[in-house]
Amino acid sequence: MQNQVVSEKPRLLAVDDSEDSAELITRVAARCGYDARRTSDPTSVKKLLIDWKPDVVTLDICMPEADGIVLLSILQDVGFAGQVAIISGQDDWFRKVAVKLADTRGIKIVQDFQKPIDINALRQLLSGILEPGAKNALTS
Repeated sequence: MQNQVVSEKPRLLAVDDSEDSAELITRVAARCGYDARRTSDPTSVKKLLIDWKPDVVTLDICMPEADGIVLLSILQDVGFAGQVAIISGQDDWFRKVAVKLADTRGIKIVQDFQKPIDINALRQLLSGILEPGAKNALTS
């Protein structure tokens, strides 16, 4: 009998105060091969990061209880080494500032998207992360 190696799916956490948006992101991620979870409660993010350890986080940067800027601090505090995609309805300049802030904190932003999200662009990004060269970057 051959030994089979069971590979765990990469994990994606969608953080968005819009439940519909978070649900859409997790559906796309699941179809791209991710174990995907969502939360519309930004106060639960730290616990999810610590307990579930996602490889990829999609992040809305303007939410009522804790904006994405605060969540970038949380990502830094827990030592998140995965990849982040910003998905926000905010103006381009605001998303770019968030990307620069993340970079200064050592957080890798792989893409920032304007809402409404282009499903094909999201699918392409998530599938690209799973390519052999990129997948190794998730686990290192």
